[in-house]
Amino acid sequence: MLTFFAGLSLAVASLSLEDAAAAPLPRIVPGAPLSANTPWAVAPEDGPRSYLESLFGEGYDPRLVAPLRDGNLMYDGESLSRSVLEQQGLPLPALDHDPTAGILFLAMDGVTLRPQCNGFHPQTANAALNCSPLVAKETVFPKPPGGENTKAVVFQELQNYYEPFNLVITTNRPPDYLPYTMAVIGGTSGNAGQGNGVCGIANVACDGAKRNHVSLSFPDSCVGVTAEVAAQETAHNWGLEHTDVQQDLMYPFVAGGSSFRNECMDISHATGNGVTQCTYVHKLYCPEGQGEQQNSHTELLGVFGPREVDSVAPEILSVSPADGSVFNAGDSFLVTADITDDNNMVGVKWSWIEGVPPDFMDTGYSRCTNDVCNDKYSAWRPIDDPWDFVQITKPPAGTYSFKIEVMDAYGNADSETITVTVMPAEGTTTGEPATTGDETTGGDETTSEPAPTTSAGTSEGDDTGSVDPSAGSGLTGVTGASGLTGDTGGSGNDDGCDCRTDAGPRASWLLLLAGLLPLRRRSRRG
Repeated sequence: MLTFFAGLSLAVASLSLEDAAAAPLPRIVPGAPLSANTPWAVAPEDGPRSYLESLFGEGYDPRLVAPLRDGNLMYDGESLSRSVLEQQGLPLPALDHDPTAGILFLAMDGVTLRPQCNGFHPQTANAALNCSPLVAKETVFPKPPGGENTKAVVFQELQNYYEPFNLVITTNRPPDYLPYTMAVIGGTSGNAGQGNGVCGIANVACDGAKRNHVSLSFPDSCVGVTAEVAAQETAHNWGLEHTDVQQDLMYPFVAGGSSFRNECMDISHATGNGVTQCTYVHKLYCPEGQGEQQNSHTELLGVFGPREVDSVAPEILSVSPADGSVFNAGDSFLVTADITDDNNMVGVKWSWIEGVPPDFMDTGYSRCTNDVCNDKYSAWRPIDDPWDFVQITKPPAGTYSFKIEVMDAYGNADSETITVTVMPAEGTTTGEPATTGDETTGGDETTSEPAPTTSAGTSEGDDTGSVDPSAGSGLTGVTGASGLTGDTGGSGNDDGCDCRTDAGPRASWLLLLAGLLPLRRRSRRG
């Protein structure tokens, strides 16, 4: 939170338990058929489907955890905050993942937020789905005044604040399967049901464990300090709380903070309820403070690592089965891929293109990172683990196509499409029923027109919804290591990029310019 004056007591509306219970439940069960009508297609059983499940076991639904409101900060079921964990009888998590490059999307063209994430998976917030419990109802946040000039100024100031850290900042929305944090910048505090004098509000995720949270900054309420406000609100998303040093960007009031200070500072509760929530993280960086001091600079380094250049595209080493493979009736195969990259953060999406099971013809079928597809991959998953998509066992005869897309935080990308053929059993044709064990399925049903390839569950009906990575987009501002802005038109090619260099393809939503800083390898938190 950032305000013009102290003493505000603010209520942040949250997702009710009734709403959570009414939300759609996950429809994919690891190790089970995709649907009762598709016994020949099975979701791989390859570990937890979310970071929370990997910590606390299967069945953890963060929407059923009562959120904690602390002034203008919200700690929900995905925050890993001390009080929320204690409320559930859960242990403090181990801080065992390395710093990882991040993406910050500045939503400054108007956006509609919803309090519920209408996707396939239980979650409290997701920037790609335009959902956050920071709003009580569907809420429109308008463009900030000043148009493109305001955009450019805020972008550059935020780049200056975050220059030391390995954070990519963009004013174009990334592909929905690539985890990113969204800073909604526009409107007044009243748009979010807040009182006068409130400049911004945010979800908090200790240690930056959740990378698709949302923050709100209100330039019409707090004129002339938009970037300072947005810097603090976004830093809350990654685990920073308030400090009592005015020069620090985490000071709870507008006071001209100019940087994330590299010193241990006392936690401030001037606008909260007096309880520090990310104590176990703060203690790692300020041991003598016993969790009640925060070093804003080093904690962000612990989340992202130092600024580094990444112009190397992730590489799809192998895909199985090979493109053009031909199988006989009764054969089985696993659709999977091996990937490598010099970075430890990638977005991955598998899509079923042709031969989609009939139950998924309306929604398509896909598995990806960032909790926006039918099935998902856990956050902090090792890149060199196999990326299994679907186990096909004695499928109906027909043609099946699958596509895998891979992208890192800097927009470097790779993709590959495979098509395989399953021959009909002797004495039948592709138009006759194919026998698969004890089940008989019509061959025509699985060789109809391809299903949509976009992820189901993405936002609809507003002008800043999820962007199809294969579509071109005019870039209005983005930075990686350079702090420069660029502008490019997309070519709409199949690879989800509009340019290619010797280092690999580049996503259309992001173009890094010349003058990059020297490469600095990430270091483990210490």
